[in-house]
Amino acid sequence: MAKTFDNPKKLGWLRFWQVYYGLIITVNILSLVLFVKASYQFDFEDYVDFSEVIGYGILFWLIVQRKRVTKYVVLVMTVLVLGTSFVGYSINAGEPDWKYFLGLFVWIRIAAAVYFLLSRRVKAQLTQPFNVTFDRAQPTERQWLRRLRTWDFWRNLIIYFCVFSIVGHWLEALYCTLIRFGILPGTYDPSSQIWSDWLYPFVVYGIGAVTCILLLYPIKSFIQSKVHIRAVTLLLSFAANALACTLIELVMGLILNQPDAAGNLPLWDYRTMAFNFMGQICLQNAIAFGLVATLMVWVFYPLLERFLARFSPDVMQVAFIIIVLLFSVLMALYCVKLLIVDVSSTNVNTSSADTSISAASASASLVPASVPSVDTG
Repeated sequence: MAKTFDNPKKLGWLRFWQVYYGLIITVNILSLVLFVKASYQFDFEDYVDFSEVIGYGILFWLIVQRKRVTKYVVLVMTVLVLGTSFVGYSINAGEPDWKYFLGLFVWIRIAAAVYFLLSRRVKAQLTQPFNVTFDRAQPTERQWLRRLRTWDFWRNLIIYFCVFSIVGHWLEALYCTLIRFGILPGTYDPSSQIWSDWLYPFVVYGIGAVTCILLLYPIKSFIQSKVHIRAVTLLLSFAANALACTLIELVMGLILNQPDAAGNLPLWDYRTMAFNFMGQICLQNAIAFGLVATLMVWVFYPLLERFLARFSPDVMQVAFIIIVLLFSVLMALYCVKLLIVDVSSTNVNTSSADTSISAASASASLVPASVPSVDTG
């Protein structure tokens, strides 16, 4: 009797590769958390490893979903990683680095490519097509509550959290630039974390985006259902958004931004701003938060939902894996710091032009290291 390989519970070596990819992802992310960040600068090999981690995440999901395209992704990844690594090392060394091809992980990559190319189990198990359908049906506002029960909604929400944690950093830099040129009142601080590491995740803005979607968007929809004059609806929505964001900032300030022994507020200080309360909130920022939140719930969120709905679930799942793994790498680099002693005596300055990690970048805080628009020194 001929042996068959189509039993979904018996994956054989296919299971080994799936576990291997999962372990590589975990080990790489943990290694970024554990290494001493104050005196480390990335090289070409590190960027190749980061790209490979993302590829392994995609492969892990493709195997779980039994996608036929898995073996082709393995082959493409193997060629790209080996090729770019060899070329990169050759450029750095000035001559081909033949010793690179004697490494264990090189042969593991080659073994994976050969297995996925020739294995009968791969051919029998990985049979599902990868759907790339475009221009699907667009969601409506009335479907919002129904979509709360779907994975699509929460997958998109996680994507928004990751993306807006970075975009919020850039928006704050823009806001502080307006202060720098005297367009808005405030104090400009050129040494702030904002101006150094442009990929530093300001998680508070990711939380703000999630709050807009889960709280302020339903409020906007409720106001629209009760008030049918568009200008009044927009004004009421703006007021609700400004109030909600200001309350959130006040609560976070009372928890995280308490004065030190000298009476200074460590994260932000609005005591010199007009119409402030305890230095934690002020009218200018309340208006700014209200404007940004209103743009989010009225313009950006509906547009983003309609845009993402055009892609197939398979495409969106791959995008989700890429974004989440990239965000995990950034969080491990910048926002998580264990108590490891840095024995290096070399100081590495971080600037927007390089990728060295400064000690300030390793802050464990979920809010920006400083807020230059209101820093009173």
